Amino acid sequence: MASFTECVQAALDSKKISKNLAQEISESADPQRTISDMVATLSKQKRDAALSVIAIDKAYADIRGYDGNTYQALRALMTKDNNAKAGYINVEFLAKYYEAKFHSKLADMLSRFRTRTFGATQDKEGLRNLVKAMYGETVDDAEVVKFAKVLGEVFEDIRTTFNSVGGSISKNQNWKLPPPGHDANAIRKVGLDAWKEQILPMLDRKLMVNDAGLMLTDTELDQALDYVYKTITTHGLHKAKDFTVPNMGTKLSSRGGEKRFLYFKDAESWMKYNDRFGKGDIYTTITDHIDGMSHNIALVQRLGPNPDHTVQALRLMAEKQDELTQTQKTRLTAIWNVVAGKTSSGDLTTLADTMQTTRNVMTSALLGSASLSAITDVAFNAITSKYNSIPVFGTLIRQMSLMAPGSEEARIFAAKIGLLADNMIDHAHAGNRYVDSYGTGKSAKVAEGVIRLSGLAAFTDSGRKAFGMEYASSLADDFGKAFSELSENRIKRFEAIGITEADWDLFRAQTPLDFKGVKFANMLEDGGEKFHRLVMEETDYAVPSPDASIRAATTGGLGRGTATGQLVRAGMAIKTFPLTIMNTHLRRALIQTSGADRLKYTAGLITYTTLLGILAVHAKDLASGREPRPFDAKLVAAGFAQSGGLGLVGDLLFSDVNRFGGGLAQTLVGPYGGLLDQSARLTLGNIHEAIKGEETHVLGEATDFLKRWTPDVWQTRLITDAIADQAALLVDARANDRFRRIVKKRQKDYEQGYWWEPGESPDFLK
Repeated sequence: MASFTECVQAALDSKKISKNLAQEISESADPQRTISDMVATLSKQKRDAALSVIAIDKAYADIRGYDGNTYQALRALMTKDNNAKAGYINVEFLAKYYEAKFHSKLADMLSRFRTRTFGATQDKEGLRNLVKAMYGETVDDAEVVKFAKVLGEVFEDIRTTFNSVGGSISKNQNWKLPPPGHDANAIRKVGLDAWKEQILPMLDRKLMVNDAGLMLTDTELDQALDYVYKTITTHGLHKAKDFTVPNMGTKLSSRGGEKRFLYFKDAESWMKYNDRFGKGDIYTTITDHIDGMSHNIALVQRLGPNPDHTVQALRLMAEKQDELTQTQKTRLTAIWNVVAGKTSSGDLTTLADTMQTTRNVMTSALLGSASLSAITDVAFNAITSKYNSIPVFGTLIRQMSLMAPGSEEARIFAAKIGLLADNMIDHAHAGNRYVDSYGTGKSAKVAEGVIRLSGLAAFTDSGRKAFGMEYASSLADDFGKAFSELSENRIKRFEAIGITEADWDLFRAQTPLDFKGVKFANMLEDGGEKFHRLVMEETDYAVPSPDASIRAATTGGLGRGTATGQLVRAGMAIKTFPLTIMNTHLRRALIQTSGADRLKYTAGLITYTTLLGILAVHAKDLASGREPRPFDAKLVAAGFAQSGGLGLVGDLLFSDVNRFGGGLAQTLVGPYGGLLDQSARLTLGNIHEAIKGEETHVLGEATDFLKRWTPDVWQTRLITDAIADQAALLVDARANDRFRRIVKKRQKDYEQGYWWEPGESPDFLK
């Protein structure tokens, strides 16, 4: 048998391989293994290249067929098309479809392990048993054993689905759970040597093998862990497309596949590492993996194995058809960064971490009354229901039923028909309608607690679920009708999103699901993808929620881990909701086909939201100790601004009554402006006064500062404000005069009195 050297030389002489390739093989310690790696890599490269060409061709065909300009067509490829012209699926809502698909199978598990008692409690013992069951250990809990079986099936479904659209993750019987989300800061803090010393006893050495199936030597494993440490602490692991761990030979080339290198020897080791170096709890680690892979599936399905390359190629090709302005290019880049998950990646630096923590605290101080502002959601829900031929009162009644105690069964059913279980996963999502809430630390938990205690989470989720369930029910009611027999309005809505007669016939062939005697369409059945997209998009109108385009505006398309990204978020804080209204209902009003329809939609929008806005103003006044305002032009203007009827414009025109009680300055620069101003007066202002020999009011201003920025909810605000006022009266001689001025100004501006005046002492403080 000829030696490898002779074979390589023969191949080189016949020009079947290059000189560089021949040299690499000849110098390798294991030529056969090196050749195998190269063949596998070349095969995957060819496959990926073919899939990329197909993805680009399909996407470009969609762009060319779009009835509008190139910018709008490209944008509609990433997120929803507010011009209602894109008959093709976008990445953002395709990802939601896959999330819903996997959530539906885990609805019972998600319900059991979600946080309860306003985010303060969770079945942590059950979660630990779930990890043990996933590792095949005996657990004395039949339900948890069942959940482990289903979860394993879902993980396998995720893998095969990812591979079916163009991914490449090989089946691995030894993979039990996704690795804990590495906390780069915690790992970096202990250092490389200490991290390796702690993780080594937790790893299953016999599973850490090379391509030949041989267990890694001590040297190979040590070098591999060095590489893993480097990629974690420099944020390289989750961004890498193709790389080989030095001296290992195992290629971590597929998105999702690179996470399968670290194997923990048992459940206890997995949980110990998660407790020490994990980024979240067990529940978060599992749900983050599911949601992250759902987005990866959508990216690869829509844009091929290399989405960044595809998007860039599409832009270059599309510009030949319709030149993009620099603003449009910048905007598309920002939207793409949001859709691709780049704005959520990276660990927070010290500065960014401080700013994020500050914003979480401000969120908890600002959103304590947001549930009262959200009263106007009833108007948006009614308008959207009517627009989609759904019974308005049916949606309202269902929302009330979903908010009632004992409605968990209905929420589980909603998840099973395709409505996202986001309320069971991240309760801060309700707050994200207004400001970017993020994190797993204490400040994020406080923000989540406020959102839930105030009722905002329950109100938001019940509104979304109610609309989605009523839409699914109305679709089931139409199953007996042919496409041509549907209402004119329903056909119009279907055609706008690319739903054809064939799509409808396939979808309506299903047997609808029954819940308490009512039939519902299952949007996760075969052919349900387009219908799921329709319902999810319309739900974002019914309960105004930001999409990727709004997130691009409020984040600048910049990562959370950057100081610049945090500065943009600071300036755009609390602008999310008005921008969402402008990008949904106001835009929808503009794209109506006739002037009469535009006038009708706009008039209905302003009328309904203003009336509900007036109710919200009264509710917030009462919660603040003020008597109801007299019905006059000022009240109507306040209700109009409160409703979001003109979005950000309304807040600017009526700057004293934006949805969070701030004025023009806060609307323009965000709550950071008020925080910085108050902080400066408390610190630098008092120092300046002391230097000049003037009287300082440190204690009084400190009391006001704490009153303004301490987390609070509307249900208890009168009590906490009263306590703060009494403290102010004790330390600040000016407090009484200030309270009187507040009462007089309110009477002068709004002819409004107080039923609980500032500075008034409750009985328990007397």
